[in-house]
Amino acid sequence: MAKRRLAADVERLDAMLRQAGLALIGGTLLFRLAENPAAPELFPRLGQAGILVRRFEQHPSWLRFGIPGAEEAWQRLASALA
Repeated sequence: MAKRRLAADVERLDAMLRQAGLALIGGTLLFRLAENPAAPELFPRLGQAGILVRRFEQHPSWLRFGIPGAEEAWQRLASALA
């Protein structure tokens, strides 16, 4: 049951990231790794919205997103990516 919910959440996050112009380059059921040349500019905007993402010093165009929990977190992510 939890694995099925996580799989649905991953599909939702993938669609949201693609719609925002990020290319998916990896991940698991718990996080997604995405790439975009504008990632260095997007990172602080996500942080200001309370979205925890990881950036990579060696790959500045990469961002790692955790799967949002509550619906409110999904909405904050959608707003920050818009």
